[in-house]
Amino acid sequence: MSEDRRIGAAIDVGSNSVHLLVVAIEGQQRRVLRDESELLGLGAVVDMEGRIPDDTAAAAVELVRGYVQVAREEGADWVVLLATEPLRRASNRTHVCDLVQQATGLRLHVLSHEEEAGLTVLGVLDGELPSEPTLVLDIGGGSSELVLLEPGADPVIGVMPVGSARLTAAFVEDDPPTAAEIQALRTEAHHLLSGMPVGHPTRGIVVGGSGTNLVRLTADEGSDASGEGEESEDADAAEGTDEDWLIDKVRIGRAIRLVMHHPSAELVEAYGLRERRIVQMAAGASLIEATLDCYDLPHVETSDASLREGAILAWQRAGDAWLERLDELISGGSEPPA
Repeated sequence: MSEDRRIGAAIDVGSNSVHLLVVAIEGQQRRVLRDESELLGLGAVVDMEGRIPDDTAAAAVELVRGYVQVAREEGADWVVLLATEPLRRASNRTHVCDLVQQATGLRLHVLSHEEEAGLTVLGVLDGELPSEPTLVLDIGGGSSELVLLEPGADPVIGVMPVGSARLTAAFVEDDPPTAAEIQALRTEAHHLLSGMPVGHPTRGIVVGGSGTNLVRLTADEGSDASGEGEESEDADAAEGTDEDWLIDKVRIGRAIRLVMHHPSAELVEAYGLRERRIVQMAAGASLIEATLDCYDLPHVETSDASLREGAILAWQRAGDAWLERLDELISGGSEPPA
């Protein structure tokens, strides 16, 4: 390994899945070495139980431990452990964090909404400052964060208490969803967006599986059973131009019609997407549609970067102080530690 080449890893414990990202860094170049995830559904468990039961906690800890081992086998110089919505809400989060530290020797950082949004912005924009008013929408399973960025101004963050999984659970019972259920999703999505901060972005970026999987479902190339696979929910699995990864209201309409007229199992077989992603597709699409309407955007870009890329970049630039210096990093400060 060259002296200026370093390897960073981030593991994210989210509402739908536990996700590992390992990246090799040489100068300004970053190359993904591993990008894989496993669905665990912690968000739904916490919704039902208010806590993470012992057997589920053991499964989550073992999955994180295994991913830490994979990262170290890849030569990771640092591994950052992150947790989002399910751990924020779990009444026994301290116990679960202690179990993770005992198993891995690493601290599991339970991020606030603001920290999660900041890391996402850092990852999506690759540490650069925006050159125009920009909106970043991160649709998770249990919550969603919206960040408005203006050159020379502090970020403005809005938090929605639902993501694609919780919104689906609240309004959808049928497979495929009925027209009434779709309308309920759209109505609630517009209600949620009406409470977000006021802004006038000229560029929009959507982060997470809701966007990338919507693009795959509606790709002009047709179905591709290898599009999702078992390794990563969000990794880019298709070639195409930048325009291929834009989402506008026409594309949203196509996705919703597909989901309405085909059972999830049929779409899983045809497109290779995970069933949970198909089931939650209409909810994610409704949130994106409401964002376009609320901020008068013709389209949003999709990004497969996320808080994991942000955490790796933050540690590269600030070392162990990455979380304390997050605001500075988002503002473009700090150089990589020696």
